[in-house]
Amino acid sequence: MYSLNLDGASWQELYQRACARMAQLVPGWSDAIPSDPAVALLELTSYLATVQNREIDRLREEHYTAYLKLLGKEPRTLLPARLMAALEGDGAIWPGMRFYMDGAPFEVEEAPENGGRRVREVLLFQGPRRSMLREDAPLIVAHDAPAELEMTFTAPLAAHKPAPLWLELQPESGRVLPDEHTPPPVHLMARIWADGAWMESPCADGTCGLLQSGTVTITPPAASDTLRLLIEGEVEGEPRISAAALCPVTLEQRHTRSQYMDLKAPYRLPPDWAGNWTLRLFSAEEDGWREDSTLFVKDGQVCGARSEEAQIIRVVAAEPDFSALHTLRELPGEEISLEEDGILLDSLRLMIEENGLWHDCPVCLPQEGRTLPRGCRWDPSRKVLRFGDGRDFRVPTAGRVLVAGCARTLGAKANSAGGGMERGNISLRPLRPAWGGQDAEDEETAFFRAAKELESPARAAALSDYETLARRAPGLALDRVKAIPAARLGKAGAGVVLLAKPRASDRLPPLTRWQKERLRAWLEPFRTIGTPLEVRGPRYCPVAVRVRVQCSGPAQDLETVALAHTDGVTGPLGFGAELSYTALFSALSAAPGVKAVRSLELRALSSSGAHCTPEGGIRLEAGVLPYLEQFEVTEE
Repeated sequence: MYSLNLDGASWQELYQRACARMAQLVPGWSDAIPSDPAVALLELTSYLATVQNREIDRLREEHYTAYLKLLGKEPRTLLPARLMAALEGDGAIWPGMRFYMDGAPFEVEEAPENGGRRVREVLLFQGPRRSMLREDAPLIVAHDAPAELEMTFTAPLAAHKPAPLWLELQPESGRVLPDEHTPPPVHLMARIWADGAWMESPCADGTCGLLQSGTVTITPPAASDTLRLLIEGEVEGEPRISAAALCPVTLEQRHTRSQYMDLKAPYRLPPDWAGNWTLRLFSAEEDGWREDSTLFVKDGQVCGARSEEAQIIRVVAAEPDFSALHTLRELPGEEISLEEDGILLDSLRLMIEENGLWHDCPVCLPQEGRTLPRGCRWDPSRKVLRFGDGRDFRVPTAGRVLVAGCARTLGAKANSAGGGMERGNISLRPLRPAWGGQDAEDEETAFFRAAKELESPARAAALSDYETLARRAPGLALDRVKAIPAARLGKAGAGVVLLAKPRASDRLPPLTRWQKERLRAWLEPFRTIGTPLEVRGPRYCPVAVRVRVQCSGPAQDLETVALAHTDGVTGPLGFGAELSYTALFSALSAAPGVKAVRSLELRALSSSGAHCTPEGGIRLEAGVLPYLEQFEVTEE
């Protein structure tokens, strides 16, 4: 009821504000009579509000953690931004290779085995139309399916080996991204040209029927440098393919500070490790690892192993300016500061020394009811590793700790980064700006976010709930939604009819069968028992306006004024709107440059679903949308 800071006012101040508000709601009321029940209630609520505010102000992190557990929610964790790029230029590329874009470091997560195999040309065949993909001109897939995407490559695809093909689709305005339960509106089939004929090829569609950017994986039965993707079904919306890349390079926005690798013979280090990192070498023992001074690196290979039979060597590499080695003093709850921002929790790997042997030390929360001998927690707010005090992790023995794995990221700040990336003779061309980066949130922020998310309807109880939920249907782009009782459309019994107009390039788009089925399937879990639901598309009613005006000067676009009062397709009117003759007459009369409206005619060009009012307006039935078909203006 009041907008107050917590614990910012005494109960007497709250009481005075409540009395002032009461006097505004009920003129003449005052608190002069102490026996008035309203006075007692205001005193009681003011006191309870003061006590409640004081208790809320005492909430700490553990309270918010408990509340989140009750709500079944968890704080969002730090996530690095991702990037898809096409490889250009000659040269080898490997996982972990670092590129910089907009000053942010991106590291290769997955690289193609054969960098010379690329897309040479992409063509779209649809009816008599033939178009080519260019950087400044995307391929627009129209509704007149079937359509075919033909691609040629610089080198043949290998037989029986999966080939990932990345298709970049420009996001459509208003479309909700599909989820894992969204059925694709179209079916993609792959064919390759081999031995003078087209051969069908297994195809896994990761675009959900061209609803989003994704990877289409083809496994050709024979080697071929020509591929065709057949698009079968009713195309949803207006997909625009802006880029295509074969075996794209995937990158993560991260900066690795330390990492380790367990090597088997011949003990070859990854590129860039030797000479660019500070290395520590360990040989395997029965119970752990022993730092081995006899091992050394020469020309990228670890040498000096006692025996190559079944021996594993661990190499820990750290950047020269990263403090990887720390000391433990055997203190309960001991902490080690890393002084690094944005550390990814899943990248933290520790090795702890005990009696001359090194052991892996988990950075985690132990299972409930267990006390682990080794382990610690990561506190991102203070940037420290907190070791055990005997309750969850045992107090570590005195020794040393080596941070064997650590990477940091900028989180959400790296989203939308773009531009070329070059390193030597290797060039990467981003297929889309970086996306998916996320900042970590504390328990308090997560609690209020979860509370806000709970405000969204979990059950369609009111008509407005159906409308809110329908606008969130994955995979759909809806322009107008209206839920009405079934009785308004002449149907007997209880029930709800959901009217929906899709967002499309067509002026008067119908609701397709796929869209109806998608809406019904999405709303079914939210529908209350005993309330039938029907999904319908719009009926359109054309409207004509004829006006004769006397102008005092240059008149503005009067058709725009008329659209605001007669149109529900490009204008603001909704389903079942009533078109007011008086409101339209007044709006046209008030338009700049109009001295007087001499005559005005407003009529429906279709008798289906439209009725004339005695005042000269038009009353539409519940499922009808008006649109301005004809507009004539005569100036005197």
